[in-house]
Amino acid sequence: MMRFRRTLRYKLTMWYCIAMTLGLCIIGSLVFVLVRYHMVRHYDDHLRARGASILAVLADDEIGSSLTPRQEEQLRHMGRVIITERFGGRERVIHRSRRLPEGNLDSWIMPPSKEVMTAPEFQIRKEGRIYWRVLLVPFDKRIGEQGVIRVFENMGDVQAMLRRLMLDFTSLALLGVLASFAGAYWIVGRALTPIIRIIEKAREIEASSLDQRIPDRGLEGETGMLAETLNRMFARLETSFDAMKRFTADASHELRNPLATVRNTIDVTLEQERTSEEYEAAMKSMGEEVDRIRTIVEDLLFLARADANRVVMKLAPVGLDHILEAQIEAHQFQAQERNIHLEVLGLVPDEILGDDRWLHQVVGNLLDNALKYTPIGGTVSADLSRQNGMVRFSVLDTGPGIPEPDLTRIFERFFRSDLSRSRTNVPGVGLGLAIAAWVVKEHGGSIAAANRPGGGAIITADFPKIETA
Repeated sequence: MMRFRRTLRYKLTMWYCIAMTLGLCIIGSLVFVLVRYHMVRHYDDHLRARGASILAVLADDEIGSSLTPRQEEQLRHMGRVIITERFGGRERVIHRSRRLPEGNLDSWIMPPSKEVMTAPEFQIRKEGRIYWRVLLVPFDKRIGEQGVIRVFENMGDVQAMLRRLMLDFTSLALLGVLASFAGAYWIVGRALTPIIRIIEKAREIEASSLDQRIPDRGLEGETGMLAETLNRMFARLETSFDAMKRFTADASHELRNPLATVRNTIDVTLEQERTSEEYEAAMKSMGEEVDRIRTIVEDLLFLARADANRVVMKLAPVGLDHILEAQIEAHQFQAQERNIHLEVLGLVPDEILGDDRWLHQVVGNLLDNALKYTPIGGTVSADLSRQNGMVRFSVLDTGPGIPEPDLTRIFERFFRSDLSRSRTNVPGVGLGLAIAAWVVKEHGGSIAAANRPGGGAIITADFPKIETA
């Protein structure tokens, strides 16, 4: 039962029933008030006419301590009437219609709402099981005291009719609520059927079957958008899982190679007695492999911190020209080892707002990437220029270029193009450009890759320039 009460179908049905109940109560109350108003006011015009007639009778003769016989005779045909006057601070009856039921006379003389009446007023009085509509009309006597004419009209079974009307309204409202509950439950169930199907299909899709999609044929409106959104999410998950699989394979391969090299070096070194120079060479080789493993692990840790928003940027005005000069100098040895000409085409002194440490990482990664894929004897050029209010850092190489389908993917994490895979002598697991792209984005910039018309690739990173007055 509790599980059913937590379902969207139950909640929507209950909200609909609550709204329906409130609507019926408000409409029923308004109808009841209007009906009661008009039924009660139905007697008022007749009472006013009789009150005016009685006033005319009283005006024909001066009123003393009692009415004249002619006035009594005329009032005998005016229905149920009681006429009182104030005498000595008390109400005194000077006329009482014989058509009024017998009983305590004081109970029929209800006081007006005000001590001194200035206008007629209506009241409702219950005597026994009968309701009476009463008109109180003030009049002035000759001696200056005020009198009150009370004209009565039997309301019959109006109140009983009103009670029956309220009971009928209540019964109809209950039936309406029950009918609306059943109708709303059926309608909501029909409306949620496509969503239920989407949920059942989504439950079938697991990590091993992310290539499946939710059928969206015939789905429109919100359900169509839900299916489309889920399909896009499954597509992103499939892409992420594929990337993770590629990463696992690449990282395992990259970590296994240096570890195997270290193991082999140890085994070969310990097979026989070595000279101190041979031990030194073996230790140096193992140190290089350890550095390679450390680089891979550091890249993975950085990406993990970036995903967790734990990488803090310390922004300050920075000159990219100084960073480029330092990185060119740092990569000269690597370039000379492979007989690659490393040059700077231009340097603009413009400053950007950035983190010096991570900008060194961006420039270093792009230069390192270009040197890896440039053949022996090639050229790697770096350029710093102004482009539409931005500072553009470009790295150009004379390598094989990048396959066109991979130009937009080389900045994805763990991605390596088929061309780079075929070059087994190129180290790396495809994290350097992903890290560079993340850092550029955190600086409010953009990064892109393209192929040069004459061969080779060019990677550009644009950073917002600090505007000077």
